[in-house]
Parts: sequence; structure tokens; C-alpha cells
Amino acid sequence: MTDLQPDSVCASLIADMRSLQLSTVGPDGIPHCGYTPYLHRAPNNFYIFVSQLAAHTRHLLTNWTVAIMIIADEQSTAQIFARTRVNYLCDAKQIQPDSPDYSLVLDDYQQRHGKMAGMLRQLPDFVLFRLQPRSGQFVMGFGKAYTLAGDHLSVFEHTRMG
Repeated sequence: MTDLQPDSVCASLIADMRSLQLSTVGPDGIPHCGYTPYLHRAPNNFYIFVSQLAAHTRHLLTNWTVAIMIIADEQSTAQIFARTRVNYLCDAKQIQPDSPDYSLVLDDYQQRHGKMAGMLRQLPDFVLFRLQPRSGQFVMGFGKAYTLAGDHLSVFEHTRMG
């Protein structure tokens, strides 16, 4: 990532990474961390296709609030304490198989993630969710933290202490 503009660096991170980390909360109030491949579609929606055998899927079916993080690979980061990352607090919405978007999204998802995604489409326990961010933060190094604001969280406001 040679462009040092936060919006370009963030867009590259989202385009280059293939999985996100997600945090959900179960009915018992206990948090759960997981990860899953994702598809990003403009203006700012993330799609995940996850099995109901996973705790995070069962949580999303009852609690539609989820935190996600997309983070630069450890191998490509110069400073482990300041990895480039974007965090979003999202509202999850299940996309039903009879929705017009269902096949279109999964076609794009399969194109991004390959043959395995096509095989997973055949399994009855997989659920498609749209994750729509409502707030976010982007960090691209020490002293380079930004609160995401504006339409589609596309405005990067430098975060300052105090």
C-alpha cells in the first residue's frame, strides 16, 4: 500500500483481504469471535455466507448487531503493534433464498472465493447475510486513526486524544 491517503489505503485493504473477523453475542450474553470470507459491494455493504453450525451464525439469527474487523496480514506489516485495520459496527440482515439479490450476491461471492463457495451453495445450513456498517474506525499506523463518518462512512476524520 503505497498511497498514503487513508481512504485509498482503506479501500485497498478491503479489496485485498478476503476474510473478516467478526464478533457476535449469544443469547447468554457471552461474546464470540470468528472469521469468514466476505464480499464487499458498493457503497458499503459486506456479505457473508455462513453455516448455521457456527456459533456466530446462530447468534446473528437472533441478535443482528455484529462488529467486524478487516486487518492487514501479519506477514505484510512493518509494525505488529500498528497493523492497518478497519472496524465496523454493523446491522446484519439475512438475505432469503427467494430474494432477487440472493443469487446475484452469491454469484459474485463465488467468483471472488472460487469453487468451494459453489459447493457451499448446495448445503442447506448456509445462510447469506448483508452486514451494513453504521459506524467505523480506520487505523493505518501510530497516530493515524480515523473515525469514519458521512454517507456510507466515507469521510475520514482524524482521531485526536482529548
